[in-house]
Amino acid sequence: MAIEKVPGMRGNENRVVTGDVRSHWTGAALIYTDGAALQKAIKSQWGQKGWLTGWGFVSTGGRYGCGPYPQLEGQAGQDLAVIAELRAVWYAIRGDELAAPVTVVLDSRHALDVLERWKKGAVDMPGGYVGSRVRTPTMEKLRTLIASRPANLTLQHVKGHAGDPLNEAADSLARLGARWIKDKLPQREVESRARGLAEAFLAAGPTC
Repeated sequence: MAIEKVPGMRGNENRVVTGDVRSHWTGAALIYTDGAALQKAIKSQWGQKGWLTGWGFVSTGGRYGCGPYPQLEGQAGQDLAVIAELRAVWYAIRGDELAAPVTVVLDSRHALDVLERWKKGAVDMPGGYVGSRVRTPTMEKLRTLIASRPANLTLQHVKGHAGDPLNEAADSLARLGARWIKDKLPQREVESRARGLAEAFLAAGPTC
């Protein structure tokens, strides 16, 4: 198996694309999130083995985002895809997003269960997750945020790859985030593709 070296983790954490596009969706505001884990082994500049993951989100209001994360072995735990989806939730609701009620829609029941436990005050992490050893791990930041305003977060499950357009949009954005590193895409190309995906999936409005 070929193992590709990637830049330091700190540099890749700064690879974030976010934006807003016009949306024809009406009704309750929803944020769809998803994660992607590529079966591609990588090696950090310090020689640590890992795998490429990506995250993505899109809201019915037109906000979207995506990015990559090279997840190092021994830090992510037992389920890379779950951690990738939880990372998408972090980017979707960080900042002031949870200051008002928000509904997050996920296709991972495991990730949803973790979030529900955190809403109830649990402090445990997904199985085997350690995260960064030099700064506050993203999952801990997400748990703390949710614990500070649990009543403002509503969670919904959607079946993945079953025709829900915004679930498909979040999935496509997550895979684009992972390919940012895998395919060595320029940032401007990622920005253009991400905006195009969000516009395409949001343009027609709800299908029912």
